[in-house]
Amino acid sequence: MAETPEQDTLVSGKHRIIGGRYILERQLGAGGMGTVWRASQLGVGNLVAIKFLNEALSHDEGLVKRFEQEAKVSLEVMHPGAAQLLDTGRDPKTGQLFIVFEYVEGEDLRARLARDGALPFDEAREIALRVGEVLAAAHARGVVHRDIKPENIRLRRDLGGTHVKVLDFGIAKFRPEANARLTADGAIAGTPGYMAPEQVRAEPLDGRADVYALGLVTYEMVTGLHAFASKSAPALLVDQMSTPMPTLLTRAPGRAFPELDAVLQKACAKDPAQRYQTAKDFVQALKALPSPPWSSRARPAVAAATLATPAPASASATAGGAATTVDPTPSRLPLVVALLALLGIVGGGGAFGLWKLAKAGSLRISATPAGEDCPGIDMYKPELRALSTAELEARVSRSRLMPPSLSARQLDTLRGTANNYDPAKRDCMYRLMLIGSVAAEGTTLSTTPELWGQTREVKDLEALFLEMPLKHAWTVAQRRDVLAQIEALFIANLKKDAAGDEEHWRRQYYGLELLCEAADETLEQLQAKRPGSCLDLSPR
Repeated sequence: MAETPEQDTLVSGKHRIIGGRYILERQLGAGGMGTVWRASQLGVGNLVAIKFLNEALSHDEGLVKRFEQEAKVSLEVMHPGAAQLLDTGRDPKTGQLFIVFEYVEGEDLRARLARDGALPFDEAREIALRVGEVLAAAHARGVVHRDIKPENIRLRRDLGGTHVKVLDFGIAKFRPEANARLTADGAIAGTPGYMAPEQVRAEPLDGRADVYALGLVTYEMVTGLHAFASKSAPALLVDQMSTPMPTLLTRAPGRAFPELDAVLQKACAKDPAQRYQTAKDFVQALKALPSPPWSSRARPAVAAATLATPAPASASATAGGAATTVDPTPSRLPLVVALLALLGIVGGGGAFGLWKLAKAGSLRISATPAGEDCPGIDMYKPELRALSTAELEARVSRSRLMPPSLSARQLDTLRGTANNYDPAKRDCMYRLMLIGSVAAEGTTLSTTPELWGQTREVKDLEALFLEMPLKHAWTVAQRRDVLAQIEALFIANLKKDAAGDEEHWRRQYYGLELLCEAADETLEQLQAKRPGSCLDLSPR
């Protein structure tokens, strides 16, 4: 990574110079790993986009390797339709690593859909073709984007027509071995509404995962609606695994187009072997389609809530709606429980949880720590690397983020996933996934103060609820009545498939009720926030 001069001064008292050559102007966005700023080149004036790795993460060896990998991947994708990497460096003042990309004018496809609704078919097809061509070029270089979605497609219209740019190859990985190593830290890279089934399972990916996502984006451009109507991230991940692709007519009356349905059904087949095998094949299929009778008509924008992007699958994501890991009789399953279900999926080290996605096969795992030469193991702390495989399995089975039944399924899933690797690599990959599960859970618990139900026992949560200041002036008897309602309405109706499941869900619901009812002063002291969805209980 390129070194930068020891210069970092203020311009006009407000704009900062980075690396002696870029003037920061305004922040464009932020994500789990960093922020993106618009900047101009000092003395030249050209606009650029600078992506910073968070200061706290810039000193994490494993994440620094990921950031450097992003730069290498971006260099591999040289295409007019892909945002180009221009420079890399480290800010001498903060120590933050940064990557400089060309600044792409225009609006993203998400903003266009939210404002105008579904696009005329010919325009939607043209955008899909341009994106497909970029993906074909990337796949030819061995690069998979992994996060194709409307937010990563930038549109600019002028007298020459609509220009399309694909942004953020930042979570792309080289296939196949680098993919396996860099997903072993326990995170699914991608966005639930556009993730291929094999991506949900954290299996090695190839370009067919991008074809799947582009098929969903094309569906959305033509209908103005997501292919799958689920609102929560966990439910969307289940949709990607098992819900059949709906026809256009199902979601958008008046837009019947059987020929396009057939193309999208193939692009979004659950089995990668049944999809178009390359982005080029998908592009050619789209080109061969006739224009439907409604091809020149747009469709009005639907409610913003319908078009809103589902929460990203990360440890900090929040997901509204019902959690898919339980089957409660009441319909008011809260936001935090859905979040916990999501964490059960993405916080593990492999295929993560809701379903037994692979059966344990002939995997033979040693009981002692793997050697330090296991690829990717050096990204983890020495104390985790020192644990035996049996000790790691025990840590995963005692997860605070999942009920015991799901923890057991996760272990089966990880074994099955590792069993798909070459026999010489199985022990290594299984071990990496276990370490990733433990590391991800530790990070989540230490950085998310809202997870009261994970960090405290039931007796402590009950005592807090009976004694601490609440936003309502409830008596002790009224507070006990609220806890009794939780038991009758929720705990009694939740699925409990293993010993300990009931205690797990009791912690979640008691913790949620505390978070919802705690006085604002208490929340401030604990650096926690009230969730956007609560149980809405009151004494009878």
